Amino acid sequence: MPENTHSTSLLTLLFSTFSAAMIALAAGALWLLLDLFAPQLQATVWLALPLGLLLGHVMRHWVIDASWPAAVLAVLATLVACGYMRFLLAAADLAGTFGMTYMQSLHRAGSGMLAHLAWISLSPGAIAVYLVAAALAGFLAWRGSLRGKTA
Repeated sequence: MPENTHSTSLLTLLFSTFSAAMIALAAGALWLLLDLFAPQLQATVWLALPLGLLLGHVMRHWVIDASWPAAVLAVLATLVACGYMRFLLAAADLAGTFGMTYMQSLHRAGSGMLAHLAWISLSPGAIAVYLVAAALAGFLAWRGSLRGKTA
């Protein structure tokens, strides 16, 4: 019987990891859309903070109920969303620079070049903001279980 409980726990963790990855990719794509269609905000980097808070809340309350796995998944999901947004933003910049469509820039540049362009476009300040957003997400996801036990 303990083996069945362990496999269910492992299955839950695997499904939660998959769900967190899909939510992170969707959040990164939504973040890119906000940046592309509302350039007057000038908040590409700073949108990581509310995104991290949102991902922390989602991981804790809708993806997995355990505090430490939720915190780890929230941190990783926030960093994946930040990286994916930078990756997609590099494709948009490339498309605008060379007069291609967005899909042409994704296909012609390839994932390796876009990853390098995303990496070199990072500033130390952006990296710091992304790490703070990931820490906020992890803290919020971890704290979610403490609220119910102390009340």
